[in-house]
Amino acid sequence: MSGGLYGRGKAPERECLKLPFWPAEDGRRWELALKPGDYFDDTKGARVNHSTKSNEKAEKGYGRFLTFLHHHDRDALTLPPEFRITKERVKAYVSHLQEIGNSTQTLLGRLQELLEVAKVMDPEKDWSFINDRSSRVRAQHRPVRDKKDIKLTDELLSLGLKLMAKAIEFEGLEAAILFRDGLIIAFLALVPVRRRNLADLILTENLVAIDGGWLVLFDETETKTHEPHEAMLPDILHIPLQTYLTVHRPYLLAREGRWTSDPRNAVWISKDSSAMTQMAIYDRVRARTKDEFGKPISIHAFRYAAATTLAIADPVHVRIAAPLLGHRTFSTTETYYQQAQTLEAHREYVATIYKRRTGS
Repeated sequence: MSGGLYGRGKAPERECLKLPFWPAEDGRRWELALKPGDYFDDTKGARVNHSTKSNEKAEKGYGRFLTFLHHHDRDALTLPPEFRITKERVKAYVSHLQEIGNSTQTLLGRLQELLEVAKVMDPEKDWSFINDRSSRVRAQHRPVRDKKDIKLTDELLSLGLKLMAKAIEFEGLEAAILFRDGLIIAFLALVPVRRRNLADLILTENLVAIDGGWLVLFDETETKTHEPHEAMLPDILHIPLQTYLTVHRPYLLAREGRWTSDPRNAVWISKDSSAMTQMAIYDRVRARTKDEFGKPISIHAFRYAAATTLAIADPVHVRIAAPLLGHRTFSTTETYYQQAQTLEAHREYVATIYKRRTGS
């Protein structure tokens, strides 16, 4: 389970208050913002043009802010939302999130979610102080990733293949879980999608058999950038995927457990025969990589590895990393390229010194 002392299920104050339990006025305004309507009679809600996932994310994030107030400033919940969301309370909220170990990325996400809902609560109010707080968080950011622990794609792929090969030594549930986890890691290494998209993979919708191969695709409503994304599954994973779909996935589907629920056509199945959640996949990847490398590697780090590997191995074509990772522009990817150039420059420097010493 991730999160250390404050991980999932360990701290009620980390829950996101669900919409039915919001203050009544907050809930009314948010539901109006989601209401379909007509441009011509001004009844269309402010959030109707946003994707369902985007609205759900904002709703969940605002619920997290309300949970913070419930535990630390309960009187504020009696105020109208435009008076409740203040500069001082937002500052206290960020401090609280930092105290329980949230990353900079999480802090920025929570602030963005809060801002999106605040604009619904009062479209006329100046909410720039929330952006100001985000800027302060960015300015204080110190990278968590230790560059000494960078893993390149070939290392991650090798781990996935090794786990799948090892599964043959076991039977039943142990074999199915080992093979599934190996396939997830190998898939991520070669198709480095975001965590949400990985968990949302659906057979015949996002993973489609075509011309003897497999197409991975997401439409614009399913991606962070709101742009469609497609990739062909590399040949090296065709047989492993087929083995998983015909042997291990059916075994997992036939099981019953505490958390059994209808998995529909989800690709990744839990030991309880349910679709694996984002956090379940996240935990499995971190556990397997920690066992192999001594330190856990996050799903996002696979994307980092892809860009870095490409920049080192084929710097001439490094710009293809942007569409590979679903970035809108190369500028998002450029950080990885610059670091890879530093690594490559040092490699060349050492080679030059060696040549001078040996006279070769």
